[in-house]
Amino acid sequence: MTPPGLSRSETSSDQPLYRQVIDNLRIDIANKTPGDRIDSEPQLSRRFGVSRFTITRAIEILVDEGLINRRQGLGTFVAAPPLKRASTYLASFSEAISAARRAGSHRVLAFGPTHWREGLPYAEGEPLVGLDRLRLVDRVPTAIHRSVISAAVAERIGLTTEVVASPSFSLYRRFDEAGLFVDRGVETLRARGATLEESRLLRLDDNRVVMAVGRRTFAADGTILDVVDAVYDARRYAYEAEIRRPPSLRSSDPHPRTSRENDNVSHANGEQSFGPRLGPWGDDDGAGG
Repeated sequence: MTPPGLSRSETSSDQPLYRQVIDNLRIDIANKTPGDRIDSEPQLSRRFGVSRFTITRAIEILVDEGLINRRQGLGTFVAAPPLKRASTYLASFSEAISAARRAGSHRVLAFGPTHWREGLPYAEGEPLVGLDRLRLVDRVPTAIHRSVISAAVAERIGLTTEVVASPSFSLYRRFDEAGLFVDRGVETLRARGATLEESRLLRLDDNRVVMAVGRRTFAADGTILDVVDAVYDARRYAYEAEIRRPPSLRSSDPHPRTSRENDNVSHANGEQSFGPRLGPWGDDDGAGG
């Protein structure tokens, strides 16, 4: 007998049953909006006439693909599309969320004086302020942002406990309002396993993979505005970049010139800041660069 919900042609195909269920659920998801609940596993099992094991496997794959997410004790819901960033356009989290027509919010995890550490582009002993926030999209935890700012800059833009706690707070907006216009940034991206605390805050369950983004932001005069270590749920983050082949590498170019090899590469402090980067080499934990 043909299971209800699956056509005869589907059940007689060479595809495993869980793949057939996935194909049908993708159609369901495409017709729903982010945040909509999908049927429970027992309901789906009855609907498609397959075992709970088959349904569980299909659901796990859709969760891994970022199409749906589980909320403990609440059910399974359609996920929001991943946040996309273009490397040539430096936007704040709030601006990117607004452009995607999603609702962004945040929760302050910590705010106050912080210690200098190796790797920060500040002078050792310079007073610094730390700002840690949990960032949410449509009330779903999506990222953790840990910002370090010079205390002098923080004072100039008027950062206080009340200001950063405001639902409308935007760090980039505070920079702009104080005349410290964001000019450029240098970012490094790495995929890694999440810590237990990151897994708890981002509700990662068994999918404990995050995209770690390190960024230094500069004003036009070279002033360091902030240093951010951000952690994104990897299922909700995609990085989009335009890359071009240097004319000097085109075999059809009759006059290759070495000076043109880096025409499409951005530079910061004399170092390549965008484009392919191999490594890190020579360290045990992969944290070097």
